[in-house]
Amino acid sequence: RNQRKAVVSTQSTGATTFVAYCIYFDYKRRSDPMYKQKIRERRRAERNKAREEELDIPMPKSVDPNSIQKFFMDQVQIGEEKLGMGDYKGAVKHFASAVLHCGQGYQLLSILQSTMPPEAYKMFMEFLPKAQARYSRQMLNKAAPKTATPAQAKAAAERVIAEEAVD
Repeated sequence: RNQRKAVVSTQSTGATTFVAYCIYFDYKRRSDPMYKQKIRERRRAERNKAREEELDIPMPKSVDPNSIQKFFMDQVQIGEEKLGMGDYKGAVKHFASAVLHCGQGYQLLSILQSTMPPEAYKMFMEFLPKAQARYSRQMLNKAAPKTATPAQAKAAAERVIAEEAVD
């Protein structure tokens, strides 16, 4: 019986010590002058990361016409699969990537409008300008030499986009 009292007493002392340490640690953390700033920065970074992931669209590995055509077909297929599963966000990303790499984008848009559910097509049309802007920035970074001025980089990106539109 005394042994049981000793075990219970030890356990309760340990639990009390643990809770006291947690309270002390929380007090020290909250009294840190940089606490709120660190929380804001962490939340801002998480939001920015989520936005970047939201706009992250698949890109082809190479720029030769055969690989771009295969990439286009793969994106349409994956988009259809995701649409069939009800994953509209995933479908929208893949369809946007397909439209950006399609020679006849307007024809594809009309096909998508007739085949997609209205709410998915609305999401797609809201996402497409963002995807185009992201794609342009990626092409700008890809095409611009490291020592180019912003005007030269923009001109180089426009050349790359125009060349891809011709293909």
